[in-house]
Amino acid sequence: ATEAARAAAGLADRTLRLGAGHALATYLLPELLGSYRALYPQRLVRISVGNAAEPLEQVASGAVELALVGSPAAHPQLDVTPFMHDQLVVIVAPDAEWAARDGIPAEELAGRVFFTREPGSALHASVEGILGAAALESDNVILLGETEAIKRSVEAGLGVALVQGIAVEREVAQGNLRALPLRGADNTRTYNYARRAGRALSAAAEGLVALL
Repeated sequence: ATEAARAAAGLADRTLRLGAGHALATYLLPELLGSYRALYPQRLVRISVGNAAEPLEQVASGAVELALVGSPAAHPQLDVTPFMHDQLVVIVAPDAEWAARDGIPAEELAGRVFFTREPGSALHASVEGILGAAALESDNVILLGETEAIKRSVEAGLGVALVQGIAVEREVAQGNLRALPLRGADNTRTYNYARRAGRALSAAAEGLVALL
């Protein structure tokens, strides 16, 4: 029994149990995990992906040890630490009317077909904070469950969107989308890691935090 307990403890210490929001899981984690696995090839990685508050609740319940989430992020049982800043950008098709502009005032978005994520996602909360809840109830607003679907819709010339800068780096570099600065609003996005307050991290989790 003692030997089994030691084995279980050893497995727990070398297992990274991580929660992440959808955007960070898609656009940040692949490169981050590549660096992590190169340093710690013997460690196991278990990742749970969810919307906004879900990764925070998983840390609080002990289902995961660490979560990577966008702002707003707060929980009474957790310590939340910023590790990266980003900006929301207006994306349009490269041949769209706005493509040659050097920025878009926030109030102009209301007159366009506008794509965003569903309520409950961190992106929806950020966009709502900028445009207001009433603007997102317009007939021009189309809600989609994935940022990738939003990007494809904008590429097809169906409308415009406000998304995280890290989500469109590849498409902008390839010329498939134009990313324009948002004018007249706070478009800053902060990415954070969350952990249980007052609880030491395992070696596996400490290794990831060191790479952030």
